[in-house]
Amino acid sequence: MGWMTTQIIPLIVAHGLAMSGWVILFLVQSILILTGRRRLHLVIGPLGGVLAAAIVILGTTVAPLSVQFSPQIYATLGGPRPFLATMFVQMLSFGTLVGIGLVYRRRPEIHRPMMLLATIVIQSGSLGRFPYIQNLAAFPPLYVWGPVLLFGGLLFVLQWGMNRTPNRWYLMGYAGMAVASFLSVAVGSTALWNRMVSTFAP
Repeated sequence: MGWMTTQIIPLIVAHGLAMSGWVILFLVQSILILTGRRRLHLVIGPLGGVLAAAIVILGTTVAPLSVQFSPQIYATLGGPRPFLATMFVQMLSFGTLVGIGLVYRRRPEIHRPMMLLATIVIQSGSLGRFPYIQNLAAFPPLYVWGPVLLFGGLLFVLQWGMNRTPNRWYLMGYAGMAVASFLSVAVGSTALWNRMVSTFAP
């Protein structure tokens, strides 16, 4: 655990459990739909909203605290300040996608792609641990956002190939995710952002 910020281990563990819980719940909910148990799917649904809120709150709390206590561990991610821009934008993207999915929970053609994209956008840490992807650490924006956008793009192409028609709702959500990724990189390098986070990010 040498890479972990020791001062906030309980928060990091809670964040990790919430993230794992989201992925497990996403899998369970998908299985329920595949097996025709839509009523149970709807009953369990509010738990997803609770988990999503916990992930956003914990994520936006853990990131600045980790940067404050252990700024050196983010050197390979472009430094602590650009890292914060990326993490905040990822949490905002995740919360927005989940929110849209919950609002349109009665419209599966919108609900499903939004929940899938929400799950994809928070996978940068997991995907970044794959073999060879770690070689991209010299290019922080590509290392963080590249695997997420590539994975999301591959799923779109796969669905298109299987159904012979592109999912326009998925494509719109994916486009929003791509725009958010570029914005996080742009914002993270501005003087204004550096001044805003200078109080807790060296």
